[in-house]
Amino acid sequence: ILKNMQAEEIFIGLDVGTQSTKAVLYHPSSQSIKARAGSLYDLDESSNPSRKEQHPHKWIRALHICLKELSKIIEREGYAVRGIGVSGQQHGMVLTDENFHVLRSAKLWCDVEASAEAKEFSEKATKAMKNIVGEDCVWSIPAGFTAPKVLWVKKNEPELFEKVRWVMLPHDYVNLCLKTGVGYNMKMNEKVEDYKPDDDESFRLEMPTTDAGDASGTGLLHPSKPEYVPELAAIIDSRYEAYLPKIQGPNEVSGYLSANWKKATGIDPDNLIDIPISVGSGDNMMSALGSKLRPGNAVMSLGTSGTIFGVSDTPVQTGTPVAAFNDATGNYLPLACVMSCTGVLNQVLEHWCSIPGKSEVSLSHLEASKLAASVPPGCHGLTFLPYLGGERTPDWPMATGALLGVTPNNMCCMAGGSPGIMYRAAMEGISYLMADALDQMRQSCGDGFKPKSLMVVGGGSKNHLWRQMLADVLQLDLRFPLEPETAALGAAFQAGAAATSTKVNLYVSKQNVEIEEGIVTPSKDADIIQSYHDGFQRYMKYSRQLNS
Repeated sequence: ILKNMQAEEIFIGLDVGTQSTKAVLYHPSSQSIKARAGSLYDLDESSNPSRKEQHPHKWIRALHICLKELSKIIEREGYAVRGIGVSGQQHGMVLTDENFHVLRSAKLWCDVEASAEAKEFSEKATKAMKNIVGEDCVWSIPAGFTAPKVLWVKKNEPELFEKVRWVMLPHDYVNLCLKTGVGYNMKMNEKVEDYKPDDDESFRLEMPTTDAGDASGTGLLHPSKPEYVPELAAIIDSRYEAYLPKIQGPNEVSGYLSANWKKATGIDPDNLIDIPISVGSGDNMMSALGSKLRPGNAVMSLGTSGTIFGVSDTPVQTGTPVAAFNDATGNYLPLACVMSCTGVLNQVLEHWCSIPGKSEVSLSHLEASKLAASVPPGCHGLTFLPYLGGERTPDWPMATGALLGVTPNNMCCMAGGSPGIMYRAAMEGISYLMADALDQMRQSCGDGFKPKSLMVVGGGSKNHLWRQMLADVLQLDLRFPLEPETAALGAAFQAGAAATSTKVNLYVSKQNVEIEEGIVTPSKDADIIQSYHDGFQRYMKYSRQLNS
């Protein structure tokens, strides 16, 4: 025990995403990441394009892989883990029974199967909220939020709904697993749907927890207070409020890493110390922490989804396209989210960007980007609408993609498949979509949101062609953190704050987040500026005409 007390402290940050779980080992003394780990997984197969589901046990398997990998470094270096923080993909619906058995695959943020339920819920919620916050309230909840998904299950799977005891978000469920021991004995070769946790009576003594940041993505949180609105939950079911996790404050501890998980992963296998698990939050909230985002600044994240968000000390007006989220410090996090981002580029790469003469072999993103760089801005007048799975900003859940502006003049440029022009058209289309979302942020937030530059994070931020394209389209300077996993880093920061009983924003302010040297600035070339301006105008015209 004495040796453990004298060891260098370390914090683990986990980010449970749509495509993978990533983990970092953060060393506060040197303010650096000492190790990282990751585990990939995919969505459940479905022939329904509106359905995007993922079994939560995939996350459990990824936890085993990541924590076991980190435990090797922890043991070798003699570190002592003092806390764990969890970031999770927002909006996902995890349903369990009273024993925390998962009842079905989680419907994810990108699932828009509940579009009809979203419309029904929004109409009823607007009437309810006018009685609570005033006549000017408009409560517009997209299909990607959690509440419409729960209503969908009640309508379409009524027998399963009767078994529900808890409705959790992904990070809530991961926290619950780590502190109760659920999932510690899952075998790596076991089918995820076959795993059943022990029916341990002690499990029921634990209550799932969440934070106001992630809870603000359910559609049930009060716009100016960190608490659920009972009248909103009652729209779906009179029992729904009792199924929700307890909302904790930003600095609270959700629980402690269970002895069974310690043994299974090799992290403090002799159970010598308590390892607190911080309250956790959604991935965008954690990315704000990992980027040291302050009021007046903004972040653009280029991942499976694309997001733009900034910190505010006042709530956002309801009824706008901007999500009125809370952040992970007690402030607010106005956010615009687009569903069509790097996932669209992956699809274009797979289906339209094959190696010449080898139609079954796709180019890499780097190879496709080099070809796209030879295509002039404006893409010869082609306009790509990237809504391959519907869209959230604007709220068009049933929208589909389109390639428009094909003429005899640019058809010759597309001859032979032309992976470069297709890849660039898609990249420009996503860039225009992000520009549209940024304009929505400015209109919805008014004087409270006037960024002069953006911090850009996520996997797409590493593409140098896209960097310059975004700077030119948005007409803003772009900066890039050196650490790509800002959500996992933010989770580690939150763990450090909880373990040291320090306010989260104060703890984060003392950490060092390194930024790449140099700033990507908009081009001063008049022809380039005009080409992107014209391209954006075409995009806005076509997108509104096709989705009006």
